[in-house]
Amino acid sequence: MQYTTYGDTGLTISRLCIGCGHFRNAYPDPEEGGRFLLRVIERGITFWDTAESYGSHPHIAAAFRQIDRGQVVLQTKTGEKSYEKAVERIDAALGELGTDYLDVILLHGVNSPRDLAEREGALRAMLAAKEAGKVRHVGCSTHIYTGPVMDAVTQHPAIEVILSTANKGNRMLEGSIVDPAPAARRVPASPSMEAHCEQIRRACEAGKGISIMKVIAGGGVEEAERAAWIEWGFEFPYAHAVNLGITFDPELELDCSLEARVSRARVSRAA
Repeated sequence: MQYTTYGDTGLTISRLCIGCGHFRNAYPDPEEGGRFLLRVIERGITFWDTAESYGSHPHIAAAFRQIDRGQVVLQTKTGEKSYEKAVERIDAALGELGTDYLDVILLHGVNSPRDLAEREGALRAMLAAKEAGKVRHVGCSTHIYTGPVMDAVTQHPAIEVILSTANKGNRMLEGSIVDPAPAARRVPASPSMEAHCEQIRRACEAGKGISIMKVIAGGGVEEAERAAWIEWGFEFPYAHAVNLGITFDPELELDCSLEARVSRARVSRAA
């Protein structure tokens, strides 16, 4: 497993990040999910991504009870907008996870500069939690959105980390919801993955920690093509980590083998 520094945060993360979005349905017993996460860390995956809405905090807590908490860089998310609600959710997340700090917390699914501005209260709560030692770093997920939202989060001085969609095709990418009216056009109306990746490059070069998601378009890529799409993610030069939804052992083995293959090729080219 290859490791890198997550932008200017100083955090050391594995290039392969496990997304825990499906744990609630896959592992009704959180202890079983925790046992799977023990196998994940045995494979060297030390970067774990979740969110309060995923319902996987208890599964991660089950794993944390059996390992050194410092082995894992944990990234979670909140959809709250107000200061008060975000304070509540941060404290609740700490309790659900059985930890006294969050490595990274993200504003979940920011879709436009307007949306980012509407979440300033939540961002202030996250920064207050950082000052109190409950949170180490703050950022946002732009989910599937591109265009003006990417410029806004890159320019925002408090945003240290960005989680964004990127893949080999032009899949699952939408323009920013600048105007929330149902009939309003997205900006841009026809987003380009090439232009979006250029925005990611600018964010990376600005020092933001970058992880990418939807690398296989939410599972929409045919199985025969998935390895090539995942390898594209590991080869993308402006992402520190590739966030893959890993829920079962076959996915774990495949994703680890692909990360290792790309890492070996990178070392060989550098020699």
